[in-house]
Amino acid sequence: MASNILAIGASRNIGYFASLRFLDAGSRVTFLLRSPASFDDDAEIQKYVKTGKAQLVKGDALVAEDVSKAWAKATEEAPVDFILYTVGFTGTKKFSLTKGFTMNIIDISTRCLQNVLCTMPQHAGVPLPKIIVLSTTGASRKARQKTPLMHRPLYGYLIQQQMADKLGMERVIAHCAGWTWTDEEPLAEIMGEGWKQRKGLPAPGTLTEAVVLRASLLTDGECTAEGKSGSALPYHAVEGLDGGATISRKDVGHFIFEAVTKQWKKYANKQISVSY
Repeated sequence: MASNILAIGASRNIGYFASLRFLDAGSRVTFLLRSPASFDDDAEIQKYVKTGKAQLVKGDALVAEDVSKAWAKATEEAPVDFILYTVGFTGTKKFSLTKGFTMNIIDISTRCLQNVLCTMPQHAGVPLPKIIVLSTTGASRKARQKTPLMHRPLYGYLIQQQMADKLGMERVIAHCAGWTWTDEEPLAEIMGEGWKQRKGLPAPGTLTEAVVLRASLLTDGECTAEGKSGSALPYHAVEGLDGGATISRKDVGHFIFEAVTKQWKKYANKQISVSY
């Protein structure tokens, strides 16, 4: 069934691969892009731009006013059915002996998500959109204990700052969805002062159609799930934590499309791990 989708962080990788599947299925996708020109030579996207199915909005999700513009464009014809949130790590990267690889923007996933939720139109009698936010299996200390032993130094040391940001993003979703939070509290510098009282943030328990998708270590491999279903799928998706090692970005995009269009009731309002 065709949907009206707002895609944040979908200029490439998982968000891009999932968005193409939605477009191919007849959905309308509004992309918020810092550089819409990144799609200028993309024949797949451009054919949908020409038909109006793909809407490109110039802006930065770190800027609340830009996210508001994306919402305005996305809701021109109908309410948004689904938010595809796959913001990754961008910015200047440095290496520290004590902190691993650090970024000049330490809270990009958390802050962008707060902007998306705080600017989201909320009208009486209109259900809030479904939302999938892309996280990782190594975001919390408890989660890292379930990952393969060889991956723990990566999550707990080399990219510890990025994991702290993903944990903050998960915390925002848990708060708005009304989930019981059992992990450690994220760093204050990630969350921002008074974040729970920020104007527009959905009240606890009102975001009832949310999924936190914890992908295993990502690879650039092909989509091995194409044309397969059920027990033949190369990946598995389970509620809670999972000890899987890797999964390709294209297969995660495949899972997102399948979950939203065919199995939403199975995954909605849960934390789902996906891996081979």
